[in-house]
Order: sequence, then structure tokens, then C-alpha cells
Amino acid sequence: MSKTAAFYSIKQNVHHNDTKCTEGNNIETVNKRSGTGGKPLCSHCARL
Repeated sequence: MSKTAAFYSIKQNVHHNDTKCTEGNNIETVNKRSGTGGKPLCSHCARL
């Protein structure tokens, strides 16, 4: 299992919670924030 604390990008409409999510891993540090940001879970993270 590769779950992690929720995080999101200020440029995306979803949040992430899995370190294996390629979409989440591509977030630039300057755009990355902790938490869900009130956004739904990324569909790729949900499948993982």
C-alpha cells in the first residue's frame, strides 16, 4: 500500500493520496498543497 497524506495542486480539480499516482507525482512543488482542498479524489488514486 502506498497511501500518503492527502495533497493537491492549485492547478488541478482533484486531490491525491497515493504515492504511485503519476498525475500526483507530476505536481510541481510550487503548486503542491497539503490536504484535500475540498476537491474530490483523483480517479487514478481511487483505483490504486
